[in-house]
Amino acid sequence: MKDLRGYLKYLNYGFAAVILSLLIFSAIDYAKGTPPFFVVSDNPSSMSPTIDYGDAVMVYKVSFDSLDVGDIIVFKDPRGIPLTVIHRVVEVDTEGSHRYLLTKGDNDLTNPTIDPWEVTEEDYISKAILIIPAAGYISPSLWGTGGLLVVLAITIVVLVIFLFGPRKDKASDSEEPQAEKPQEPVQEGGC
Repeated sequence: MKDLRGYLKYLNYGFAAVILSLLIFSAIDYAKGTPPFFVVSDNPSSMSPTIDYGDAVMVYKVSFDSLDVGDIIVFKDPRGIPLTVIHRVVEVDTEGSHRYLLTKGDNDLTNPTIDPWEVTEEDYISKAILIIPAAGYISPSLWGTGGLLVVLAITIVVLVIFLFGPRKDKASDSEEPQAEKPQEPVQEGGC
């Protein structure tokens, strides 16, 4: 049992290190002006089954010239619509010194053909480096009114349990029972 607690302690440290690393990475990206995460909010997702509705995509801006076929990228809709698109590069073409990418969503039901646009360096935002399934559900952009009410209710329940829940006695908190000290014999009489 003691070994299990030790392993859990190190697992907890590892988890905290991963979270801290993600926070530092995110802070650096925000400082550079690039959002480090995007949440997939189209349902059904044009990238399903690779990326589904509610998934969070961690991104990193690499040079446009380093992008290749198979990379999943984030870009502004080249048609001028205020929309961010996450699709896979299916072809890299060059016209003179002008390089552009052709993209397509992985979902063949919603995206049966290559996208009708060319992604240029001006449209490109960043490259996907990690897909975190369902992590986007913590994003308020997916909640709507009902979701906000659920989050509020859960927060209230947790606070009530934390503030008014059962409390442990400090004396009963110790993990190992204390061994009783043998009582010294009392000498009667005296001299």
